[in-house]
Order: sequence, then structure tokens, then C-alpha cells
Amino acid sequence: MRFGFGIGVLNIFALISVSESARAQALRLLNELGANTVFVTPYFELEEDFFDSQSSTAATFLPLSDYELIKDRPYVETATPILALPAFVAHEDKRKFTTVVGTNELIQKIRPYRIADGKMFTAEDVARGASVMVLGYEIAQKLFPEGGAVGEEVALKGERFTVVGTFQEKGHIGFESFDDRVFIPLSTAQRIFDFPYIHVVAIRHPDDLDSEDVVAAAKADLAGAKGVELEAQDEFQVFSMKEITRTMQGTFRIFAVVMLSVSSVALIVAGILIMTVMLMSVMEQTREIGVRRAVGARRRDILVQFLTETLLQVFGGQVLGFILGIVGVWIVCSRADWPFIITAHTVVTAFLYSLLVGILFGLLPAYRAATLDPVDSLRYE
Repeated sequence: MRFGFGIGVLNIFALISVSESARAQALRLLNELGANTVFVTPYFELEEDFFDSQSSTAATFLPLSDYELIKDRPYVETATPILALPAFVAHEDKRKFTTVVGTNELIQKIRPYRIADGKMFTAEDVARGASVMVLGYEIAQKLFPEGGAVGEEVALKGERFTVVGTFQEKGHIGFESFDDRVFIPLSTAQRIFDFPYIHVVAIRHPDDLDSEDVVAAAKADLAGAKGVELEAQDEFQVFSMKEITRTMQGTFRIFAVVMLSVSSVALIVAGILIMTVMLMSVMEQTREIGVRRAVGARRRDILVQFLTETLLQVFGGQVLGFILGIVGVWIVCSRADWPFIITAHTVVTAFLYSLLVGILFGLLPAYRAATLDPVDSLRYE
């Protein structure tokens, strides 16, 4: 019984803690971009129904001219175009399916990638469409487990690329790895993929400007250049890191509620088990209850006796659940490379919720024991 209740507490404690750790990792990676980061992407509508959005005529890419228009505006400190496409990369007998990111040399001023070995490709490499590549940490480990990637060649789309640098490890958000990527000059990516567009324009604005003002200015400039009405257009979207952070916070709150609801099923099942075992205990102690009532015990005394017994079982299950939960959360966070976070809010939620379930399911057996007729109890065989 304690083990079953412990599993229920484990579910609540572990799932909420894991969601908190995932949220902290996601926010850490987002915060590394800085509050003064703005993105221009193809238009999308978050509030639109999924099936309706499939029939939308909105583009899934941006013309490079959008980047050229934005990059020299007074509200832009640094801007970089980003094109991300899937492909295989290979070195000798090692092969890896990854995301190829086409960009320029300024990506490090906006995205928090740090060189571990070698260097970033240069503006000249971008201008001449050089076959050079910087490897993400995971790709470097996969293709060059012994190290020494810089100066070696990697095959991509039938072309040989010289590795000029490798990035430091970044981490994961869920199943998304920020290290499972390779970076090449944008002009090179557009050539080998025969794709003359981009997916994102990332902007870093000066610290003395407000992100919302920059978003509004960028929208007005793009709409004016395209000759479309800002409120009616479906070609581009501009949003800031603040909006992304707010959206992600809301998403993780919903996720936490869902996790609590799912884990409640196991706890309720454990509560039913407690109620069943305690009802059997009442049956086994029927004569003892009759004797106690005959010598002066009140109904309240019997009620307290069985509630206390239930609570002892609940507390035992909680201790077991918390121990297993801490170990489980630590294992998950270690494997996923997330921060190990257990908040007081999570502990209190799991404790109070499981205590409430235990009391509710323990009331029926305790009430049944307290209302037994003393004479019938003494006759019980």
C-alpha cells in the first residue's frame, strides 16, 4: 500500500520537477540571446486552427531582400540572415543527419555560440561562397571523436567542406539539440541547396531602444517596402525575445497543469488501494472495535484511530515517493543536460495534494469503523 501511494507521489513530484527543469533550461538558452533581440520570420498565426493554417497562402520563407532592407536601419545594431535545411554530413566512414545553418559571420553577435577550436568563417568567405564549415559540438564529437576536426574535410551535398572551427557545447531543449548543427556561409548554402531564400532575420538592437518600438519600426519598414497593409499582410512576422519568453512561460504553465492531471490518475488509484486495504482492516478489527466501544470509547476515538493509521500509510508513501522522485529527476536532468531543479513549490504541491487524496480515501473506512454498532461488533466472527 505504501509503495503504491509512493508511486503516485513520485509521479506528481517527478513530472512537475522535470517540467520545471525543462522550463529553466529553455529560458536559460533564450535569455542568452538577450532581451534586445528581434526576429523576422515568415508569417504565421498562432491562434489559427491547424487545419486552416495548412490551406493558408502565407509563405514559408523570406526573400534575402528583407535582410538587405533591415540590416542598415538605425534601430539595428547587428543583423544576420539564417537559412536552416536538413542534410547528411560525412567524414570517412562516419555519417550524421543534421541541420545545416546558412548564415554570415555575425551570427555569434546574436546567437550565443562560442568557438571551442579554430575560428568562425569570415565576411570574405560569405562573399565568395567558400566551402568552409563550423561544426556544432555534437557533430564534431560524432565525426571526429578523437578531436582535431579543424583543417579536416567534411562532405555535404556532394561537396567537400573544410572545417575551420568547432563550437562549444550548448545543450538541449527537450529533443531539440543546439549542438546538432553545422554552420556554413549563407551564399554557399543557397548555392548547394539551390534555395535563394532565408528563413529568419535575427536582429540585435541597441540597449537604449525598447524592443516593442523596434518591432513596430521593422514591421512598418517591411510593409512599406513590400507595398502591403501592415494589419492585413500575411508575408512576414516580427517579434521580440520578450514575446517568445512570455509565450514559453505560458506554454510551460499549461504543461505543468497537464502533468499534474496525468499524474493524479496514479495517485487516485493509490488512494483507492488505501481505501480498500483500510476497509479490510476495519473488517479484521470489528471485534476489537466492539470491545473498545463497550469500555467507553467514543465514535470520535475510533474515527481518529483509523484516520491516524491511514495518515501513517500516507506519510510512509510520501517519504518513499520523494526519495524515488529526487533520484528520478536527477537521472533525467543528467541525461538531458538540464539544470537539476526541485522547488519548494513542487514539494509543497506534491505533499499537500497527496495528503488530501489520502485523507479523502481514508475517511470512508474510518467513518464506517466509527459507526459500527457495538453489540453487532462483539458478535462478529
